[in-house]
Amino acid sequence: MTTPNTTEKSFEQSIEDALVASGYGKRRSEDYDRALGLDPGAVLDFLYATQPKEWEKYRKQHGEGAKQKLFHRIASEVKARGTLDVLRNGVKSNGCKFRLAYFRPASGLNEETRRLHAANLFAVVRQLRYSAKNEKSLDLVLFLNGIPIFTAELKNPLNGQDVEDAIRQYKTDRDPR
Repeated sequence: MTTPNTTEKSFEQSIEDALVASGYGKRRSEDYDRALGLDPGAVLDFLYATQPKEWEKYRKQHGEGAKQKLFHRIASEVKARGTLDVLRNGVKSNGCKFRLAYFRPASGLNEETRRLHAANLFAVVRQLRYSAKNEKSLDLVLFLNGIPIFTAELKNPLNGQDVEDAIRQYKTDRDPR
């Protein structure tokens, strides 16, 4: 009989494996832009899949700098309005409106709304390095379409850690932007 692996790393791996098995994508900490607070590649993948015409209109207006301009706009809107409001209501810029999430349709009758909802990209990142000022990391971060929506600091009671240790770590590791 083998002894179960009860390390925090093993717990992270188990959670990641379960999420990936249920349809989440697996992303790397390096995919995350620390200054923007986004995963730009995932944002673009979502926009290309769901709003190609709106993206093309925006790209024609802004040329080579379109991607960075939009990323900065999304980041500033998240900071000003909050993540949930941006996910619910999208972002407007120069006559273009981008939805950043599609919620479950009220019914399954409209094929297009079902397709858009199915195009949401959920992803998990382990050990996300979130700050441009240091190399501290969060154990797990869940993303929706490149926008972080959930963070977790895992603690192992077998090592004498509990929820209070996680709370303390959140308070002391915080990156004041």
